[in-house]
Amino acid sequence: MLNITLIFFVSVIFELSQTYENLAVNRKTEQSSISEQSKHSGLAVDNNTDQRVSSCMRTNLEQEVWWRVDLGEIKSIYDIQVFYRNDSDANVKTRVDYHAGFALYISNTKCDGPTGGQLCYKNDDGEPPLQSDHICQIHGRYVTYYNERTGSGSNLPPSVVNTVTIAELCEVQVFGCSTGVFGDDCAEPCPQNCRDDLCKVETGVCLQCVDGWKGEFCNQTTTVFISVPQPIGSQPPSNYTVFIAIVFGVILMFLVVVIVALLKSKSSKSHVNAAYQGTLPAEESQGSNYATLNLEPTFLGHQYGHLETSNASRSSHPYLSVL
Repeated sequence: MLNITLIFFVSVIFELSQTYENLAVNRKTEQSSISEQSKHSGLAVDNNTDQRVSSCMRTNLEQEVWWRVDLGEIKSIYDIQVFYRNDSDANVKTRVDYHAGFALYISNTKCDGPTGGQLCYKNDDGEPPLQSDHICQIHGRYVTYYNERTGSGSNLPPSVVNTVTIAELCEVQVFGCSTGVFGDDCAEPCPQNCRDDLCKVETGVCLQCVDGWKGEFCNQTTTVFISVPQPIGSQPPSNYTVFIAIVFGVILMFLVVVIVALLKSKSSKSHVNAAYQGTLPAEESQGSNYATLNLEPTFLGHQYGHLETSNASRSSHPYLSVL
C-alpha cells in the first residue's frame, strides 16, 4: 500500500512538472571524468528517458564525482528529475548503492566548485529510486549532480558501505520558466516592481523589491522616516512637550508678522507728512511795521492825532496827499 501511495505521489509531481518548460534539453554539459568516449555528459540532456545503458552518461568509479548542466542564463527553477540506468535487474542493487548520498546544487556561477550555490536536495535517508523528482524552487544558471565517498562528511544511508561512487545518469530534466514570468505555462509576467524580474515560479511572489516598494508582490509603497540621533541618556520628547513647542512657534511667528506690519505702517506715514509739509507756502510776516517797532497804536494816536484830517482835506493838502 505504501509503495502504491509513493508511486501515485511521484506521478502527480511528474504531471505537474510537465506543464513547465524543460530548461536543460540540449544545453551545454560537463562531468568530472568519463569512463569511455561514448558515455559523454550530453547524453543526460538529450530528452531520452528510456534508462538504457546506451543513453546514459557515466563517470569513472571515484571517491568524488559530479555532472553539471549550464542553462545558459539564470532561470526560475521549479523541480529537477533524475533518471538512473534501469536495464539490468541483476546489478540494480549495486548501482543504487553507488548513487546513494547524491546531492543537487543550483548556482549562478561555477567558480565555487561543484558544491557551490544552494543545496536543492541531499539523499541521506535511504537508497534512491531509479527515477526521482525533487521540488526545488530556486533561481540559478547551473545545476550540478554531486556525490562523494570521502569519509564522515558523505552522510550516506546506513546500508551503504562502498568506498567509491559513480555518476551514471540517463537523463536530468530541469523544469521551470525563464526569469520575468511564472505560472504553469510560464505566461504570467512577474510583478513590475520585483528586483531583476525575479519572482517565484509557482506563485509570482517577488524575491526582492526595487527601492521604494514592499510586500510579497512589491505593490505597496514604503514611507521613509528621517531619524535624528539624540544625545546619549536623553529622553525622547513627550506629546505635551511637542504641543507646547508648536504653540510657542506659532505665537512667535504671529508677533514677528505684527511687528513688521507696524514698522511698515509708521514708515509710510512719515513719508506722507514730509511730502505735505513741502507743499505749504512760507509764513507771512506777522504784524505791521508798528509791531516791529514795538509801538502801540494808542501812543501813535496821541502823538499824531492832531494831524488827522478828513479824506477831503487830505486830498487837497499837498503834503497830506503824499501821506
